[in-house]
Amino acid sequence: MKKLLILLIPLIFLTGCIRIPRLSNNSNIVNASFGTYQIDNLVKREDHSTPNKIFYSLEKDKYESRPDNISVEVGTNYYSKDEHLTFRRAIQEQLYRQVGRNAKITGTGIDTSKGNIVYKFLITKDNDKTEVTQYYIVGDHKYVLVYETNFSRNPDLDIAAYNIVDTFEWK
Repeated sequence: MKKLLILLIPLIFLTGCIRIPRLSNNSNIVNASFGTYQIDNLVKREDHSTPNKIFYSLEKDKYESRPDNISVEVGTNYYSKDEHLTFRRAIQEQLYRQVGRNAKITGTGIDTSKGNIVYKFLITKDNDKTEVTQYYIVGDHKYVLVYETNFSRNPDLDIAAYNIVDTFEWK
């Protein structure tokens, strides 16, 4: 029994120390009109960005014609922050209508380190390697959509998108 406790005590201590990985210390704080967030190892794609929708790709993909990418945009909706469950159902219904029957949608809810409520939807299609992940950061009658298109299923892009979501703060 003592041996088991000796093995379990460090494991219990270490579980509280687990964190979502960061790509590097090469981070930049983006100060957008609607809030701030951190980007890790991402470059802004000026050729595709607008003032209302900012596109990023991984640094290594900056010269690719069809890179894995992330976009960040703000939108408005009919729902208060307290009605976030109704907002989630509305998003789900819209996604099911858009993607059709040959796609799989997996949804989860997340609370970020900044206290935001986030709904994450992972969309995969049967005959396509591309993964699309949509993160909706819930605000009061508004949201921020972090939209990840991962053609190569690169885990670094997943981490970069999550870091944007986790570091986002409303203005």
